[in-house]
Amino acid sequence: MVEPTLYTEICPRCEEGLLTSVTAPQDIPIEGSLVRINEVQMEECPLCGFRSLSGRDAGLYEILFASEYQGISELVQALKKAGYYGLFLREDQRETFIGFATREYVAALDEGVKGLYLDNESHHVLQGLARWEGGLVPIDLAGRRYTVRLPKIGEGENGIVYDYQESTEAVLKIAKPRPYSRHHLQEESEVTDFFEKQGVPVPRILLSDPYGSFMIKERLAGESLARLYNRLGGPENPQHQKVKEEVRRFISGLLELFVKHPEAKTSVSPNNIFVLIRGNECRCLLVDTGPAPFHDYSGFDFDHYWETVIPQKIKQYAAAGYL
Repeated sequence: MVEPTLYTEICPRCEEGLLTSVTAPQDIPIEGSLVRINEVQMEECPLCGFRSLSGRDAGLYEILFASEYQGISELVQALKKAGYYGLFLREDQRETFIGFATREYVAALDEGVKGLYLDNESHHVLQGLARWEGGLVPIDLAGRRYTVRLPKIGEGENGIVYDYQESTEAVLKIAKPRPYSRHHLQEESEVTDFFEKQGVPVPRILLSDPYGSFMIKERLAGESLARLYNRLGGPENPQHQKVKEEVRRFISGLLELFVKHPEAKTSVSPNNIFVLIRGNECRCLLVDTGPAPFHDYSGFDFDHYWETVIPQKIKQYAAAGYL
């Protein structure tokens, strides 16, 4: 096991700025009373103003276990009864593995701490997986047992994607520990059918968490444009030209769709477009259908996107540990 490397995250809302850490007081309603925590870690984007509680502040939930807050003693007892020790790491008689609580348990939580619980839960699951450089790690998805194959196979602003041993035709996506990212996965689950009906190749959602913490998705063939781009050769290379024109056609179709259905607007980042090359055939697929309402495509220029934006994004992804 290794200590996870902490990278600077890219803002999930604008996908441009880098998140910084700030602290601020936070009032959390618990059983009808407000509990003020003076220094809560927040994530903030200096470009678009996005701000969110950070699930990385794992100590925040521990504060709520402090003896002076007797009003949540039932919550503490419920966690212990469920077999949790520390935070969100479960233990059975044979081995220790990482897990999400049952969703019935989450539904019964006080609304004031439910979101906080979910974000800290995701943080501990992702941190637990990040401690392994490779191999197989068992994980409990709200009562369903899966065996994650490490290392990760993909990462974006809102989630991390893993292979798992029980299926070669599907992947596991876990939301990053923030409300925005959980909501993004919830919406992704809701709008995927819309894109499929519009003829856009997308992965089907096979299982989705009602709180947006995780989902099981159909595995897509091909690889992300972000990974493929630097292997296409120069602009005169026939494969470079073929992929470029197919991506142009694909994005053009998406932008036309967004004009007709602005509520379906999603990201066209190179991390979100998969390219499948088979012989002379080349086609694109949309990996993440989660809405990106703050994106403005009114002045979109494909040549600028291809020649400038994609290389910049690749550098940004690499610096954030996504590639």
